[in-house]
Parts: sequence; C-alpha cells; structure tokens
Amino acid sequence: MNQADGNHDRKRLRVLVADDSAAIRDSLSSLISRLSDVEIVGLARTGLEAYELIQSLNPDVVTLDIRMPGMSGIQVLEAIKKQQLEVTVIVLTGLAEMEYRRKCTDLGAKFFFHKSTEFEKLIEVLSDYRDRLNLQQAQIQGSI
Repeated sequence: MNQADGNHDRKRLRVLVADDSAAIRDSLSSLISRLSDVEIVGLARTGLEAYELIQSLNPDVVTLDIRMPGMSGIQVLEAIKKQQLEVTVIVLTGLAEMEYRRKCTDLGAKFFFHKSTEFEKLIEVLSDYRDRLNLQQAQIQGSI
C-alpha cells in the first residue's frame, strides 16, 4: 500500500448525537463535523429514538443527554447495559449533580461532561478515541 492509499484504510468513528435541544444537536454536529475520520451517523431528540438508533445504526460512540422526553438518558443507559450493546457513551448534560455523574458511570457511561463548562472536552475525547481506533486498525492490518 502506498501513502496515497493510506487514508482509505482508516476507520471512521461513527457518532450518534442524542439531545432534545435542536440548538445543542446543531452545535455538536458542527463541532464534530470538523474532525477528520469522524462521522455523525444519526441525530436523536428523544431517549427512545436514541435507543432505537443505537440498535439500528451501531455507532461507536453516542453523546447522550440525561433529560429527554419519553425515555431519559439514564433509562437509555440502563437499556444499553441490559442488552449488552457495545457502544461508548459520553453523557453531555446540564445536570451537574454528583448523583447523576455516579449513576451514569455506574451504568457504563465512559465520560460525563457538563454542557456549560465542559462542552469542548467532548471534541478532545472524540479525537483521542478516533486516534486509538485507527492505531488498533493499523496494528491489525500490520499483523495480517
């Protein structure tokens, strides 16, 4: 494989954005779309929609708000855990109370960020995750 073909073998990080606020979904979509090798595979405005899209789209990562209509983000985390779905969950919420952080991490969320103070950390985490994913891909291809 020559260098010109190198990017064709890179795995794109597949992200689902779940938030009931259209403004937040738009902001996240705009920020995430600036990252190379990262694609938004879906947008959900309710918890139920997020859960259904996680099942049907099989994203690598989901950004999840806690307070959403119909099914809360915590209920989505419970369903993901019960069904043993393989997805990295990043909770991005306006609820900063420690009890929410603890509950979400106990249910399997890898990260818990507050919307008003830690919004940019999401991009750092996605970049790091993408880099690790591509390193693993390169190591697998190198062993073939």
